Amino acid sequence: MSAIPAPVLSDPLSLFRQFEVVEDPRIDRHKRYPLLNILVFTFVSILSDQQSWYEIHAFSLENLNWFAQYIDVSSGVPSHDTFRRVFSLLDPVQLEDVIVAWAEETRVRKGSTQRRVIALDGKALRGVAWKMNQMQLYILNAWDATTNTFLGQMTIDSKTNEITAAPELLNKLNLKGAVVTVDALMTQKAIAEAVIQRAGDYVMALKGNQGTLFEDVRLYFTAIQEGMSCARKVEKNRGRIEIRTCTKASGGWLDKLEAWKGLKSFFKIDLETYYEGKETKEERYYVTSLDIDAVQLLVIARDHWSIENRLHRSLDMHFKEDAAQEHDRNAAANLSILRKVALSLLKAIDSHKKLKLKMKECAYSSAFRGRCLLGEF
Repeated sequence: MSAIPAPVLSDPLSLFRQFEVVEDPRIDRHKRYPLLNILVFTFVSILSDQQSWYEIHAFSLENLNWFAQYIDVSSGVPSHDTFRRVFSLLDPVQLEDVIVAWAEETRVRKGSTQRRVIALDGKALRGVAWKMNQMQLYILNAWDATTNTFLGQMTIDSKTNEITAAPELLNKLNLKGAVVTVDALMTQKAIAEAVIQRAGDYVMALKGNQGTLFEDVRLYFTAIQEGMSCARKVEKNRGRIEIRTCTKASGGWLDKLEAWKGLKSFFKIDLETYYEGKETKEERYYVTSLDIDAVQLLVIARDHWSIENRLHRSLDMHFKEDAAQEHDRNAAANLSILRKVALSLLKAIDSHKKLKLKMKECAYSSAFRGRCLLGEF
């Protein structure tokens, strides 16, 4: 990935500049409204808790003078049908690529040297009509669990395609010094190799989809304890007690170790949960290219769930993504991208405030809306 020029890093509206490079899919005689304007109107409206095409049109019209600070609004505001039609024509790959570039610019601008945990996981868009061809629309997301930032996505047709899509998405990201975490479905040799080739590390959940590997690791932890490191953490929250115990072992004993690029260690997490008088126990196993202590591995494994709790859940709870009845697959995928960028900006600003309140404040306060766009966190 090439270095980002200094003038770009000082650009406070780098997101809008990235929108400018998206290719307009319309023929010339249908370009009454610039594509940049349509993207900006839609993104800021989503940021401000407007979900439907009607709401996006009404919000843009009401705040046209405010938008004039950032874009040329002399052409006016498109109708809700025009918004829908353009987003249906727009190839999601175009928008996916520019958002990956924007996320990397944002990361470099912040200048953080902290080790990043990048979680990969898929999410179904349940509001999209799919029964015609029996193929649900899935989005594979990359989420920076360290900074709560959306990094990129790929649109896929079914859950199993996460396996083939993951290396392609990883090849678009800057993984240097980062730890990529995945669930058991994506615990694959090809994905491990893609991470290592991009100068990253991986932590992969292990279940029974890897032949005898899961059973070999389980038996190893059952029979051998010498040379293993251990860490334990207790969490209490609203009457729920969770005790996590991590046990880490070297991977040198595994036959055909070279088949897993960079693999160095295995670890096991024992989870005990006590809630409302009920006790549950669970064992989870992982493979990793890291050779660090059990304390750090316990934190990284826990961070993976950030993609469920802070991204997927927020999209459904606050942006109503699952409830959105957008029947065009292109439009649905494009809107999903903009929701996640909006979520990243909202999480970065005034962390003491609830997310829904910040969305409302964007709708009612032009000053707060401007702070979000300019990165004045």
